[in-house]
Amino acid sequence: MLIKSSINILVVENDITVLQKCRELLVNEGHRVRTAESVEEALAIVQKQPGEVDIMLLSLELPGWGGLTLINVLQKAKREILIMTMSANCGEEAIEAVHAGAYDCIRKTFTADRFWTKINRAIEAFRLRRQLGVLTRQRQAVLSEVGHDENLSAILQSFTDGLVVTDWQTNIVLLNENAASLFDLTREKALGHPISDCIKSDELLSFFMRAIKSDSSLAPLMAGEEPVVKVGERAVRVHVDPVKNETGTAIGAACLFHDVTSISAMAKLRDDFLSMVSHELKAPLSSLLMQISVVLDGLAGDLSAKQSDLLGKAKEKTKGMITLVNDLLDYRRIQEGKSIQKIENLDMAEILRRTAELMRLSAEEKEITMSCDIAEELPSFTGDRGGVEAIFVNLISNAIKYTPKGGNVNVTLNKAGKEIRFRVVDNGMGIPSEDIDRIFDKFYRIKTEETRSISGSGLGLSIVKGIVDAHNGSIRVESEAGKGTTFVVSLPSEA
Repeated sequence: MLIKSSINILVVENDITVLQKCRELLVNEGHRVRTAESVEEALAIVQKQPGEVDIMLLSLELPGWGGLTLINVLQKAKREILIMTMSANCGEEAIEAVHAGAYDCIRKTFTADRFWTKINRAIEAFRLRRQLGVLTRQRQAVLSEVGHDENLSAILQSFTDGLVVTDWQTNIVLLNENAASLFDLTREKALGHPISDCIKSDELLSFFMRAIKSDSSLAPLMAGEEPVVKVGERAVRVHVDPVKNETGTAIGAACLFHDVTSISAMAKLRDDFLSMVSHELKAPLSSLLMQISVVLDGLAGDLSAKQSDLLGKAKEKTKGMITLVNDLLDYRRIQEGKSIQKIENLDMAEILRRTAELMRLSAEEKEITMSCDIAEELPSFTGDRGGVEAIFVNLISNAIKYTPKGGNVNVTLNKAGKEIRFRVVDNGMGIPSEDIDRIFDKFYRIKTEETRSISGSGLGLSIVKGIVDAHNGSIRVESEAGKGTTFVVSLPSEA
């Protein structure tokens, strides 16, 4: 056989023929074998000589307690014994045994080849488990050494931020006093326990798992503004990195927590104030625009050329203010999770066709050629009409604004698998590579000589991204400075 080193195996079977056959096969290959004819006898052996049973061959057809009872007892006692069951048919009871913690089942009518196929797998699984246990203890020991270094411990306790260190299984092995205070923990409650039991946050757990499994820093993920995680009523900014040993293998993860609850509260007050001011400005600005339009149209008397020019500029500035106010209100709704107002079946082709016609005048004013290609028989889409219109308007208007006089803007809408795909392509200014990753940030605008004269709030693409995300879609951008930009929005055709 393939197996050379011996394993301690306990055969628990009351059928003498099967018991002797198992014992003979195992002994002939050099394994140390003990036998028991009942659950009580097997349990006595395990209790009196802990650590001397590696694998147990357990009959599921024993009288008295039965094999399932023994499996449950051993699992609760956390005995490191691999249990291989034996049964006449390996039916429902065998499946139940596997669910309870058994490794596999062998039919009692086995041939020698079939027996060794199953046993070899069990022995290999046992060795892997034992090696895993050794590695786990080694890694925990490395991390635990930190807690016993008084000087290092004093340094860690002096941190103004909370610090939590876990092993590779995300069990907490170290935390400083600020972390304990932040999450209302004690060393007894935290040490040795999974971080998910101590700090209730799936998002935080995912950061730890990614740091450990990727064996690399999450710095790229946390570039710029580090993620803020909600834990109960608290908001904490986190930074997670893997803890590595001398070979570069991740043996755990360390996280710094900075409490930003008060800052988040102030930010909410600021946003609420901004929203209130925007709402209060909307009505008077709309009234002002209407009155300027009335005067410009000559309904209040004739105007000189200079008066018409000044009022025309005032009208454009007022329209820009109204656009900014609307953008602020739209962005606030997205922040509050209210980007979707009403869900209904939408005719995407009709919405885009109407939007393109409204935008065509702006294109013609700049002598831009705008084409709109809409595929026939598009699937129905369930979503928010206002949100979809905002996506179309923002992306098409941006293409027109950032395309010089005489350029081209091409708009397409078609089906791509189970998605409806909206694409806007222009041959305008393009986006510098260093700005690509930030164009969806709120209030972010590309600052070049070419864009200096173009007005805008810097919220349009943030609004588009929020609406697309709310519809479980995706948006991507391809661009090269001086050669144009392509935006592609993919929305699921099925709700």
